[in-house]
Amino acid sequence: MTRQHRGEIVKEAVLKSGVKITKLYQSLGVSRPTLYRRFEEPNLAFDFIEQVGTLIRHDFAQDFRELVPPAATVAAVAEPAPAYHLDTLDDCKNKLLHVYGLYTELQEKYNALLAERGRG
Repeated sequence: MTRQHRGEIVKEAVLKSGVKITKLYQSLGVSRPTLYRRFEEPNLAFDFIEQVGTLIRHDFAQDFRELVPPAATVAAVAEPAPAYHLDTLDDCKNKLLHVYGLYTELQEKYNALLAERGRG
């Protein structure tokens, strides 16, 4: 069985995705030369591969069996939320405010837990 060259597979997926290299390396927090060096790594780290997959919207589990979760985990994963469309700027603003509200509520709960642990 031939070993896969992970970097080449990732590079090919990036090129097919249409995502601009500039946007990708900036989002990853690396330089352009570093990104290209990563493409040359035959044993590219799976953490990095998953990061790239998220940014280019590519599921590398179809390329690397190591990224496929065990069957028990797959059964426990919830269905993805349905996609929604924002037709106006107000729709976008309202959705953003809703998400921000959820975030601040979660942050308050987290801070309360930290405070409770500090007392215990």
